[in-house]
Amino acid sequence: MKSKIILSALFIVCILMLVLFCTNTPILNAKEPVIETGTQDTVFIIDSSFSPLQDEPNAWYTKFHFIAHGGGGIDGKTYTNSLEAWQHSYNSGNRVIDADLAYTADNHLVLRHNWNDNLEQISERMENSRKFFDKNGHLQFLVQQERMSLPEFKRKKIFSKYTPMTLEDMILFMEAHKDLYVSTDMKNDVLQSYRDLVDIASKMGKKDVLDRIIVNLYRYELHPLIMEIYPWKNITLRQHYVDKRDYKELFEFCMKNKIHVLNVSSCYMNEKEIQFFIKAGVHIYVAVVDYISDMRHYKNLGASGAVSSWLTESDWTYVEGN
Repeated sequence: MKSKIILSALFIVCILMLVLFCTNTPILNAKEPVIETGTQDTVFIIDSSFSPLQDEPNAWYTKFHFIAHGGGGIDGKTYTNSLEAWQHSYNSGNRVIDADLAYTADNHLVLRHNWNDNLEQISERMENSRKFFDKNGHLQFLVQQERMSLPEFKRKKIFSKYTPMTLEDMILFMEAHKDLYVSTDMKNDVLQSYRDLVDIASKMGKKDVLDRIIVNLYRYELHPLIMEIYPWKNITLRQHYVDKRDYKELFEFCMKNKIHVLNVSSCYMNEKEIQFFIKAGVHIYVAVVDYISDMRHYKNLGASGAVSSWLTESDWTYVEGN
């Protein structure tokens, strides 16, 4: 009698454990790939209808590893977006340059990361700047100042010696360097900025440079609106702006819209979900990486390259350990 009671009790316990297990475990289709999230003890299912992306012929992300941050560093200075910085980056072998574009007080697009960046164009001392590391781990110096008008912007040298660039200057530089790609970082009205870029390039008779513009996408809903402005050939999705944690939504957006490049902040690069994007043919560019040892670490995790103020294409051989 006792043995029957014990067996019955064990049977009930097993049933309860089975119910509990099934209640807390998602049902998976064995044919579908899954990702375990880095923040929860759950898994989510990726639609198996998505096939890995195939690299586009002669695409920039298959040839170049570094995107010169804010035009690239020069003489120990960053974020200048200056003509001299662009020339230095190009002469150092970089063929992709990051351009920060903002509106002047009189509504002209110029290359400027932040109107409060202390580029020593006002009398405020550098040591009085508000110093901080941004989300990409890059040191910034800010000081309160007004937006400049276009004439003032063109007149005031950056750090007293570097030449400020307008949108027109950027287009002319691209026209003169036909193997150069420019990754645009629109700081104000994103849609109007791209409209003005297309309009001004067209008026200058340089519309062909638009096929070497790399559009940076910050929000999912902007994608169809930006594509209505111009059929851009190069789109990069910025993970640290668009979607920091919903990797399923991020993955499906990349696959559906054939986004070949994902820009990932360095603080997210170690998360295991990123590996799923790499396996699906998405190229990862880390922001911001300024040291060979760090880039070597990210390359070992599968990154194709990085946004960098100082690293150039010739440094890639050291990244590979040669």
